[in-house]
Amino acid sequence: MFGYFESQVTNTALKTIRKKRPFVLSRSTFAGSGQFAAHWTGDNRASFQDMYYSIPAILSFNMFGITHVGADICGFGLDTTEELCTRWMQLGAFYPFMRNHNDLGQKDQDPASFSWEAQQIMKQALLMRYSFIPFWYTLHYEASMNSKTIIQPLFFEYLNDINTYNIDQQFLIGRALLISPNLVSQTNTVDVYIPQDVWYEFSSGVEIETVGQFITLNAPISKINVHVRGGFIIPMQTPGANLILGRGNPFSLLVAPSQFGNASGNLFWDDGDSIDSIGTNTYNYFEFTLTTSNTLTIDPLSTNYKDSPMRLDLIKVLGVSKPVTQVTVNGKVYPNYTYSVFDQILIIHGLDMNILVESSQIIKWTTST
Repeated sequence: MFGYFESQVTNTALKTIRKKRPFVLSRSTFAGSGQFAAHWTGDNRASFQDMYYSIPAILSFNMFGITHVGADICGFGLDTTEELCTRWMQLGAFYPFMRNHNDLGQKDQDPASFSWEAQQIMKQALLMRYSFIPFWYTLHYEASMNSKTIIQPLFFEYLNDINTYNIDQQFLIGRALLISPNLVSQTNTVDVYIPQDVWYEFSSGVEIETVGQFITLNAPISKINVHVRGGFIIPMQTPGANLILGRGNPFSLLVAPSQFGNASGNLFWDDGDSIDSIGTNTYNYFEFTLTTSNTLTIDPLSTNYKDSPMRLDLIKVLGVSKPVTQVTVNGKVYPNYTYSVFDQILIIHGLDMNILVESSQIIKWTTST
């Protein structure tokens, strides 16, 4: 209880003094602490076993209502290794709270401490994380407003599938991303469960053929397996050097159709700093809908925050099984698109679309019969 009340009073003091949104981090929390503070899971060790343990810990805290949570990446105690730290940075890129942290007297474990190859792998993991910032931010908004989880176990979405009940080495981000890390040293494959659903590999955009069973995936040191669930539209953004510098960067939409050809998603956006952007209605909120008629609609339900530009540059549509013959944007023929027959991916690029306009915008494509 001491940690709970300490977080509460610190949160209140920071709001009073700074007049801005506070960030409080604690490892001493209690039920309800999630409204005041983020949590980290304490002094772990630099071992593959502790990296694995971080997943059920973070899943548990999300169920406790403390959603902004993470573990000390690469391990707090003991000296880490390049292999372990590389794998853990890949996994940690999908923690709600990401921090590489270790004890005094331990060897350095920041990315620059390792080989050029390891640095590049860690850099790619960080770029992937930052490209998902609009998706992460929207999940945090939903957790704050509707008490939803940010990270959740597979059985939350697949209650009737008993194979998901004991899985604690994979997890979902929101409802749309499946993360399957390699948690075993000196291995290049990972055994995972792919629930009965439509799934696309994030890196390639290709639909997975084998679902509803355990399979073995390639997982070399350079790769963490991420899959996108059909039926969802994920807002993304070109990463910047930091979140402040990247705020004005172009947005993109990753569209993953379900087996029926439809999908939906949303995006919440504000200045990231004000205490009460909801109460003062100074935020933007969009809903995205793909129908079975190959029509993508962007509905701006609130566009009251205009201090930062919001321009949509690219739309990537997965699972387009027939060749695309034409794309229209708001009723006008749009020529800047590519379609891959082999991968079944449609990319509409160079849009430079201002999504802060107060009317719906419609992107539609026709396919050959």
